Amino acid sequence: MNGKAAIGIIVALVIVAAVLGYAYVAETGQASSLRSSNSSLNQKVQSLSQEVTGLMSNYSALESRYATLQGEVSNLNNSISQLNLELQDNSTNVILDQAFAHWDYIAIENSTLLAPQYTTNATLKWIGGPLSGTYTGLSSIESTWNRFFSLWSAVWFYTEEPPVVSTSGGTYTVNATVQWVLTSFATPEQVNTIVTNYTLYMHYFGGKPLITMEIWHIVGVGILSYSAKQVESLQTQALLNASFSHWNNIAIENTSLVMTQYLQNSTLQWIGGKLAGNYTNYSQIETVWTKFFGLWSAVWFYSEAPPVVTVNTVNGSVVSGTVTADIQFVVQSASNTSIFDYINVVYTISFIAVNGNFAIVHEIFDNVGIGPLSQVSTFD
Repeated sequence: MNGKAAIGIIVALVIVAAVLGYAYVAETGQASSLRSSNSSLNQKVQSLSQEVTGLMSNYSALESRYATLQGEVSNLNNSISQLNLELQDNSTNVILDQAFAHWDYIAIENSTLLAPQYTTNATLKWIGGPLSGTYTGLSSIESTWNRFFSLWSAVWFYTEEPPVVSTSGGTYTVNATVQWVLTSFATPEQVNTIVTNYTLYMHYFGGKPLITMEIWHIVGVGILSYSAKQVESLQTQALLNASFSHWNNIAIENTSLVMTQYLQNSTLQWIGGKLAGNYTNYSQIETVWTKFFGLWSAVWFYSEAPPVVTVNTVNGSVVSGTVTADIQFVVQSASNTSIFDYINVVYTISFIAVNGNFAIVHEIFDNVGIGPLSQVSTFD
């Protein structure tokens, strides 16, 4: 090999070596760059992983909160449903009260009390009997009721089944079979009956239910075997029943039952003994009975003779009455249950008729004798 050839070979080798070295350096740089990129990507993946973990945690918390809110919403919906039911029940009771008040006002023959129950353009449909027709407007309805009242000296009513109340679109409907017991001016010795299918339509105006339409449908009439005098006798018996109920409620020492027979302005005159005084309203009467029951752990009563009843009637109907009786109470001391005493009372109860029942307006508890049961005395 000559010198030139050798030099050429050497130059070629140098060039190859240079190229290979450059390629190696380039590969090494790329590898380093890739490692750096990979490290950066790993950091980003790790960061994203942490963010995903955080988001999952937040999602779980939100999901739990959502479930809690759903429970609260469900409870609120249940409460709203319950309130709606209670509101509906209350509205139904108000409507029923208005219906019974309406029939009460008919029974006491008072068109002045009836009138405010209607709207000014209300309609009354009367089916059957001499008053058959359709009456529109308050004046026409009042006139019809006054014509009805002019036929009958006394009116009572009752229902064998509870009225049915329904509602639709703000209209309340009351349906009932109402039976009327009546005595006429023409034949006061005769007691009549009228059976009506009664329908009342009501709307609320200013928070109060008013009658927009009324249907009085006569489906039956008859004559009872009771005379007006017999009806008075039945009401006299009702006064006696009210009196014995009062004394029985005293004997069982039940203040709540005792007080149901009084009006707000009733009076009680207590003569003799520790509770002597005049009690002039419902609250004072309730207090004195509570004191009386506090003295005795047990109370019994009896009457040696039947009570005496006097009545006041208007148009054949008892409007008030007085019951007088000698009542002897046997009482057991609350402080010493081995002690038994007697209390002799001349008892007077004055009643008035209120919505078909008798309520106490005045009562006299006249203590005319008290002592140990072993020395019991009579009312001589």
